[in-house]
Amino acid sequence: MEKLEEENSKSRKKKKKKNEEKEAPFETVILENTIVKIGALLAIGFGEAGSEIIAQNMAKSGEVDPMIPGKKCVAFFGFCDIRQFTDTTEILQEEVMVFVNEIGEIVHAIVDSYAGAANKNIGDAFLLVWKLPDEDTEWNSKLNNRVAKPTVRAGQTAEMATISFLKCFAGINKSRNLYKYRSYEKLNERMPNYSVKMGFGLHVGWAIEGAIGSDFKIDVSYLSQNVKMSDELEASTKLFGTPLLMSGYVYQLMTEETKAKCRQMDVVKIPGSSGKYDLWTCDIDYTLIEVEPESKKELDPGQKKLKRVKARLKRDREKVEMFNGSIQLVNKFELDEELAIMRVPFTEKFYEQYNSGFKDYIDGRWEDAREKLELMESIRGSPDGPSLSLLRVMKEHNFKAPADWDGWRDLD
Repeated sequence: MEKLEEENSKSRKKKKKKNEEKEAPFETVILENTIVKIGALLAIGFGEAGSEIIAQNMAKSGEVDPMIPGKKCVAFFGFCDIRQFTDTTEILQEEVMVFVNEIGEIVHAIVDSYAGAANKNIGDAFLLVWKLPDEDTEWNSKLNNRVAKPTVRAGQTAEMATISFLKCFAGINKSRNLYKYRSYEKLNERMPNYSVKMGFGLHVGWAIEGAIGSDFKIDVSYLSQNVKMSDELEASTKLFGTPLLMSGYVYQLMTEETKAKCRQMDVVKIPGSSGKYDLWTCDIDYTLIEVEPESKKELDPGQKKLKRVKARLKRDREKVEMFNGSIQLVNKFELDEELAIMRVPFTEKFYEQYNSGFKDYIDGRWEDAREKLELMESIRGSPDGPSLSLLRVMKEHNFKAPADWDGWRDLD
């Protein structure tokens, strides 16, 4: 009997030891998976660029120190805003979070595919950044600061940022998820013929990047008048009747072929800024993009992650080819079906007529400018916001340039 109990005891001990050996690596796996998930959440919270900044911030002490000075960089700053957001929020209530995130998913994914990074979400607006390496910047004694150097990489980045915004308009207009809001009864009662609309502003210049906040809450962002300028440009899209406005500093970095796809809106002095700014756009009519057909099967989380990884690998591969000049981004205007469709109304005749009228406006021949710009609607086949904007400005002065006119004006 005693021998039997002794054998049972040994058996129980062996079984317990075996179970402990099994549990030990299992617990390690759980711990590793938890750390990976925490890291992934932090990466999403701080963003791709933010994660790098936080890592540098922690390098000295192992803790995030909000009192460490920031670092100066030169970057393209894109600011985009959801139109009629206050009314939309009042109507959608709790569902407005889903609404904003559906838009964010489109904008962030497209910007990421064109080598940009989503930096900040501010309710109805997103800040998007394309940071330039130090070797693509130089000192400008006139501006007394660092600026983007006219290199191949800087030029390609300017074009990537611009094209990504044009693709965002297409993505928003064709989205099946966003299409449902067009038939939302309460939205249409408040805003007839409702559809999701956005405005984008794009500028390039220096900024200070770093951790902002305190031990209680910290964000990673960029501070400078150039970031604010991208916001001002976006706000001005409403005045000029165009969904995209970019500064002349962005335009000047582009290739001559891509410049030919752009149109100058005005020369203005923006309140709170120093100097005058050339304002440009790259014309599209995103309403020509049709809504995509309903998806037969929604991707599960694993498939979405795999799709995202493949997109990142493709982006990194194309990024190298674009930066060394192997890929000419201007070709996308013809090869990309969506871009080609959105550019249909903007013919050679359209640009010849507008550019002639715009030159008359800048030179102070406002009666001549009026005659030419009033024909833009018939040439385009629909109202042309930039032409109407210039006509409104000239009408305020009875189509006679002020005596002190020097080709620019203060932006109201």
